[in-house]
Amino acid sequence: MTNIPPFSWSTNNDSQAEVVVKTVTSIQETRQVLELVQERKTVILILDKLPINQAQRVVDWVAGGTCAIDGQTFWIGETTFMFVPNQVRVKSSRPPISSVAPTLKIS
Repeated sequence: MTNIPPFSWSTNNDSQAEVVVKTVTSIQETRQVLELVQERKTVILILDKLPINQAQRVVDWVAGGTCAIDGQTFWIGETTFMFVPNQVRVKSSRPPISSVAPTLKIS
């Protein structure tokens, strides 16, 4: 038998890295999302519960907030976006969306 110490699954409480997955169901939740971005958290935003015009406004606001902290916006899917702060590096075959907010397609 070897003396291998048990692996601890506890997380480091001092860690700054956090990913938040948020489904927005009303435009009023935008402020909460912007606060997460301001706290330098990576936010995956799902907008499929909103009408296209409201979803576009949310993307515009959050992309602007992300740009303000030198972060990046990534398009994940039709109505799903990822907003990352400047200290997070993302490796992807897709280029990041420009600093201008993306436009959602009306189907």
